[in-house]
Amino acid sequence: MKAELTLVIPVHNEQGNLSILMKEIKRALDKKIGYKVIFVDDGSKDASPRILKQITSKEKNVKVIRMLSNYGQSQAIAAGVSQVDTPYIVTMDSDLQHDPKDILPLVEGLRRGYHVVCGWRKHGYSINKSIPSKVSNFLIRVLTKINLHDSTGGMRAFRKEVADNIQLYGEMHRYLPLFARWKGFRVTEYPIHIRKRGFGRTHYGMRRLFRGFFDLLTITFFMTYSSKPLHIFGGFGALIFLVGFVISFTLLIGKLFYKVALLNHQPMLLLSITLMVLGVTSFFFGLLGDMINYSTMESSKRRGYIIEKIIK
Repeated sequence: MKAELTLVIPVHNEQGNLSILMKEIKRALDKKIGYKVIFVDDGSKDASPRILKQITSKEKNVKVIRMLSNYGQSQAIAAGVSQVDTPYIVTMDSDLQHDPKDILPLVEGLRRGYHVVCGWRKHGYSINKSIPSKVSNFLIRVLTKINLHDSTGGMRAFRKEVADNIQLYGEMHRYLPLFARWKGFRVTEYPIHIRKRGFGRTHYGMRRLFRGFFDLLTITFFMTYSSKPLHIFGGFGALIFLVGFVISFTLLIGKLFYKVALLNHQPMLLLSITLMVLGVTSFFFGLLGDMINYSTMESSKRRGYIIEKIIK
């Protein structure tokens, strides 16, 4: 059976879960779909490398990528995706919280024409107790106007062309659906089951929530202004220039018609001049940003669009 699906599974100190996960994957997928598995060992310090080596010796469709150090989940996923040669990709965690039985329903969404199918953590253990996840998804809906119940989960299916057009860094793997929607890909979600972690301890915490929040602000900026930086810098510059101009104009009216000495309002005069200078500077920053963006697109032949198909 020709492989049409690749599972990309980042691993970091999950020695107790890997063999169980592999058995569950085989039960869920064998004889139902042609598939490959790529485990990405992100600098594990436990017995995970040895166990992964044992798995690859038994399973011909399994590959292991060993990272030099612990680079984080986004880089691990990016490294795994770079080795994919199948049309469909599914990412999932290696801690047994994601149920392999949900893989095929996610893939079915891709077959129906969607480019990304998010695993909506509607059922099970984690989502009911994960306040950070609820807060994060609420902020996403407010800031991006993308109406998905759960776009930050680690289990999702997507087509290879999505990965070919989106670069991930930082904690950005969680926001792949947002980038995909921004690029024009069709995105949906499917309810999945979340189980209790198998062995080991979680790598998530409040610190990660704060990092993710700043990444979300970055994404919101990208989605709105990445191709037109003059719109934000120029708008901000115009606003503060206008405030400075109004202050200066008010002082001038006082000087001409009410004989008010400008020296009596020296702090306000300095403030107005400073605001106008900052406004002009901000405008030129935006103009410079537009010029850099245009030059980058010209030199790299980077496109601002994606062609789905050409019909002849």
